[in-house]
Amino acid sequence: MSNRICKMFGISLPIIQAPIHTLTNGKMIASIAEAGALGILGINSGFKFETDASTGASTTTSEEIGDEERFSILDTMTERNLMNEQIDVAFENTFRPFAVEIASTEASPNDDPTAKSLVMLMRKRRITITLFESWGQPISKEWISLLHSNGIKIMEKVKTIEQAQDAQKNGVDVLIYIGKNLANFVKRFGKKTPILAGKNVTTAFTIKSAFANGADGIFISTPFIVCKEAPTANNIKEAIIKSCSSNLTTFTFPNEIVYSLPGTLPDKLHDLTITKIEPSKIFRQAHHFQGLINGMVKGDLTNGYTMLDENIDEINKIAPAEEIIENIAKNIPEKSR
Repeated sequence: MSNRICKMFGISLPIIQAPIHTLTNGKMIASIAEAGALGILGINSGFKFETDASTGASTTTSEEIGDEERFSILDTMTERNLMNEQIDVAFENTFRPFAVEIASTEASPNDDPTAKSLVMLMRKRRITITLFESWGQPISKEWISLLHSNGIKIMEKVKTIEQAQDAQKNGVDVLIYIGKNLANFVKRFGKKTPILAGKNVTTAFTIKSAFANGADGIFISTPFIVCKEAPTANNIKEAIIKSCSSNLTTFTFPNEIVYSLPGTLPDKLHDLTITKIEPSKIFRQAHHFQGLINGMVKGDLTNGYTMLDENIDEINKIAPAEEIIENIAKNIPEKSR
């Protein structure tokens, strides 16, 4: 393997699955790993609403779970147990590498016991790759020190030159670029740090363009949302493959524009955006991350929304993760594998 991403992570293809809140589980991640890509167990992986006699950590009968402003929807111990269950499932189905997402906006690990507990879990289970999600804030030196001291490689999303400079200076191992002008970004930062293209990479053209512009790999979200193994609600999967980009509705959250399937709540959020309501207030009207769970996991677009890539035109089939990865790989130049 000559590719820097493949060498660093021990994978066969420079394809990284981008997790979305609650929409991953151990079986899905193992399927991605077995196909040669890198799967990431996202926060609240494996979460279920229905009671299940086989486990108590990953189930609830409540309609509203935890504090909707927190990234984790469960308390620290339950979140850790939930992730551990899904790691067990992944290890039952693959010996290949996979990653775990750590989410925190706190500068000190001691101020975020849930995120810190997941780092300790990764150490115990010998998982050596993380996606650190800080929602536009730079990952602190304290977090980087904790992760590196436990043998964990760090990926971080960056949108601006300033964010990339901070991440590179602090020692982030892989930059996921979600801004504009990938070629210039790679020219500036790619010599020192591997770069993943992470902005709207969904079509054959965008995959080929990412590597033509110098990216070491691709960070892909929506195609995996509709994979057979994904815990996305079936009606949402069906709606995605039958929709096209022009059908999506948009609204603005802090730090990002959201592309969603239309529905009662998404249409309301779109109208609020048009009337120049502050993004933070729109996020509140969306019921924060509870709205995402309502939309993506429950399939309820009356009280929830979806979070998709801007271009979904070539996503037209619910298929196993292996098949999705095979189709993606066809557009990756041989020299980049």
